[in-house]
Amino acid sequence: MSQKIFYAPILKWKTGEKTALQALHQIQKKRITPILELTDYQEPSKVIGDLCNCYEYAVYVDTIYVDEGDRQYLTSLIEESKNRNQTIHPVLYFEDLPDLANKISPNRIVVRVPVPEDIDGPDYQTIFDYLDEWSKNNSINLDIMLDLNVIDTKQRANLLYMEVKNVLKTYIINNHTWQRIIIAMTSFPEDLSSIPAGESRFFERLDIKIFEKLYKEQSLSTLKSRLVFSDYGVTKFTDTDIDFSKLRHGILPKAKYTTSHQYWVLKGEKNHLTKTWIKDHKAIAQEICNSKYYYGEDFSFGDLEIRERAYGLNNKGPGNNTNWVAIDANHHISVVIEELSKIFDS
Repeated sequence: MSQKIFYAPILKWKTGEKTALQALHQIQKKRITPILELTDYQEPSKVIGDLCNCYEYAVYVDTIYVDEGDRQYLTSLIEESKNRNQTIHPVLYFEDLPDLANKISPNRIVVRVPVPEDIDGPDYQTIFDYLDEWSKNNSINLDIMLDLNVIDTKQRANLLYMEVKNVLKTYIINNHTWQRIIIAMTSFPEDLSSIPAGESRFFERLDIKIFEKLYKEQSLSTLKSRLVFSDYGVTKFTDTDIDFSKLRHGILPKAKYTTSHQYWVLKGEKNHLTKTWIKDHKAIAQEICNSKYYYGEDFSFGDLEIRERAYGLNNKGPGNNTNWVAIDANHHISVVIEELSKIFDS
């Protein structure tokens, strides 16, 4: 198949995610346009420098969690990227138009629209009418991102599937303003506290299932060439967001391993009396390697790392939480690229 961009993984721009992105194979990198969500302030020169070191293609960048209203941080990142010849496409929101778009003068933007509508925000009709009119007077490549956010139950998945299908049929199918139509969501659970220490649990991957159903929906067939899948992967909710002061015994080792239909979450266990590990990252890695779900060491950087950390190969230890963010994210992206290749070829 052609080198079509069909995946836009949403990644926090932290050490583990940078490693995961850098370690992708070249052909994998050409199939994706990552959406980098900056959650902490870093000097623009460092952000762009790190990006240049690990990924040579275009990315989307969202700074909404760092900018404080004036969006100066995003502007500074774009200026720095131009100095380093690194292409970044800004993620904008309805409220950013037209002032911010006119100020930064990008050649491509993605407009992020919540699904369902924000009760306190503009309705779909207002958003799409304005964007359609605005686009007529601007020679910018426009992408739309329909963000379904977290899908935690099958009932919610059913409702959001119908909602996003309605948006596509009502506002987008006959509108060629949008070059890429990005469908973003995650069904990875926000809270893993229900998993007992030392045990594991599977969670259905409703996100990819929704996208595949949309892609195969006959009434949306004219949109196929423009559809792009996006998810928050397995690192949206990470231990870096935890308040350590509220943990009695520290963070338990975890692995978040993507399978063809489920997310497999494995949790470690510690003896709180002796302070020794009953199940550490090494034991978790061995459990994955010895399972029917393991993709094999040749599948991805993450899978090779799992095997090396399971058996101490190449002087690899069990790894820390940052190592495992890289492992989990790299494996996940590799799985999704393989799955989407099959969907788009079908």
